[in-house]
Amino acid sequence: MHLSLAQKFEAESIKRTIDEAKDLEQLRTLARDLADLYIRQRAATAWVVAEK
Repeated sequence: MHLSLAQKFEAESIKRTIDEAKDLEQLRTLARDLADLYIRQRAATAWVVAEK
């Protein structure tokens, strides 16, 4: 799968946020947020596929 330039920049921004985190609680919060977004994306993808 190919990412658009905007998606590549967004991914890089997330990676830099992770790399710059100095606080374990900040990393936990970020990981929880990313896990939630991942599950929501999977649900949205399943819904789109089911609607076809």
